[in-house]
Amino acid sequence: MNTRVALSVSLVGGLLATTYLLRPIQVVRVPGVCSSFYWTVRSWLWNYPVTEDYAIWDTGDPNDRQVFESDRIRLLRIWRFLRPFFVSRGYHPYVLKDPTDLFSNIIPSIPASTEKMTFPFAQRFYRTDADAETYFFSPFVWPARDRLGRDVILKAISGPQPSKELRAFRRLQSDALRDDPRNHTIPVLDYVNFNGQMFVVMPRWNGATAADFAKVGELVRYGRAFLEAVAFLHEHNISHGDILLQNVMTDALIPKAKKTTDPRIAGVRGPKRRYALIDFETAIVDYSPELLTAFKKDVRDLASALEYNLRCIEDVIPEIGPLFDSMKEFDSPAQPSAATALSRYEEICGSLSAEDLELEVPGRFWLEGKITYLPAPSVYVSDTA
Repeated sequence: MNTRVALSVSLVGGLLATTYLLRPIQVVRVPGVCSSFYWTVRSWLWNYPVTEDYAIWDTGDPNDRQVFESDRIRLLRIWRFLRPFFVSRGYHPYVLKDPTDLFSNIIPSIPASTEKMTFPFAQRFYRTDADAETYFFSPFVWPARDRLGRDVILKAISGPQPSKELRAFRRLQSDALRDDPRNHTIPVLDYVNFNGQMFVVMPRWNGATAADFAKVGELVRYGRAFLEAVAFLHEHNISHGDILLQNVMTDALIPKAKKTTDPRIAGVRGPKRRYALIDFETAIVDYSPELLTAFKKDVRDLASALEYNLRCIEDVIPEIGPLFDSMKEFDSPAQPSAATALSRYEEICGSLSAEDLELEVPGRFWLEGKITYLPAPSVYVSDTA
């Protein structure tokens, strides 16, 4: 019997030694000894899909179908691997609607809260969870719900070495800046660290132009918010570096029109509606030789983003076009700073009457001197914000 036990122990030991040589054990660092042991074992079994290297989120050429599909399989596997970790922290990631379909939409995994949403969470304008359905398109971003059923976003923003985005978030969410009313950047709910990978948890907001602008006053408030946001960043020596329409958000969750010709929601932009900048991957924080050039790029890009909608009301505010044109003069010493552009904007809009602000917006967007008019009547909803 002793011989058999000794032989068994020897075989198990040899098997473990061989296994270790083929795939060495790497300790996974998460809070708690038991959790660290569990995630070390799980990581070993999954062949370490999440390492400390932030490059795990990198992707290849999206135009190469084979590379694109390979990257997608790998990234979906990473998020599936991490799911129990986020659930243990109170965040329930969305799941594939069809697990057998690599390109399936993703849907909530727990019911939505029935409570009225208040800041920093987005007001919901959808009726069922079918409207919350979305598509996985960014490697390091995944939607989820917290334990109370409120919609959030999980985003991998840094490895062990603090990234530009992490440094920007920490500055903008500091005690000195967080509650400044000019700080129109997405609020941070939580930071979660998994083995050196830093994730930020943010409320899930929609793109700022997901709903139609119904009144001139809605566009005026929208433009002021983002001019003020960029002026605020520059005042504190922060450049955003990537101001695009896709990086401007509003605190509303809005059903997406299935086709561009379908009616879109309008009437969701009351005076208390909030707007925010997201995505600070290319931000510059604190003074550096390239900061002033980055400021000029921010001003140019902001004008290009804002004029897409605001020049639809150029007949009401004729001065708005020349202001945006001057902001886009990147190489000109006459290009205004963000603060000067904001001041000029407020001067222009300050002359509008109450009747002007209530005028309807006829166009959906402006591009290269032409207004595209609404292809279908907007669906108006009641906005309490």
